[in-house]
Amino acid sequence: MKFNDALIGAALIVFAGLILWHVRGFPPMPGQDFGPSLFPRLIAVALAACGTALVVAGWRSRRAGPVVELSDWLRMPRLFANFCLVIGGVLFYILLSERIGFLIVVPVVLGAWIMSLGTRWKIALPVAAVVTLLIHYVFYTVLRVPLPWGVLIDFAW
Repeated sequence: MKFNDALIGAALIVFAGLILWHVRGFPPMPGQDFGPSLFPRLIAVALAACGTALVVAGWRSRRAGPVVELSDWLRMPRLFANFCLVIGGVLFYILLSERIGFLIVVPVVLGAWIMSLGTRWKIALPVAAVVTLLIHYVFYTVLRVPLPWGVLIDFAW
């Protein structure tokens, strides 16, 4: 997918505005001429300047091509479906992992992803389960990252 520079520049300007809006509430540091919002503000100003340069460059080259140009893979239904499945799987995890739990949500997502690549369910589901347990062990036990238990909280180890 190819976007005109003006669109990317506009997105950078909006992002810079959001940063500036967010840091306005940072408390000042007593006895200092500057506070914790100084560096985020400088970064936001730099992003806005880069965004402005991109908008100007994109506006000048607007006749060179379309504003948004789809890549060839987006025209292939199977590849587009796989792309949507990855985005959907990530959203599924974000929205449901706290309520349902890591050990239930992740095998479902991994199984769907593995099967979307053409693997039979008899292979995909055990692989998804083993990989989920391996990921859980590494992150929860070794790295001590708190993963959500959800409905399995009574069985947490």
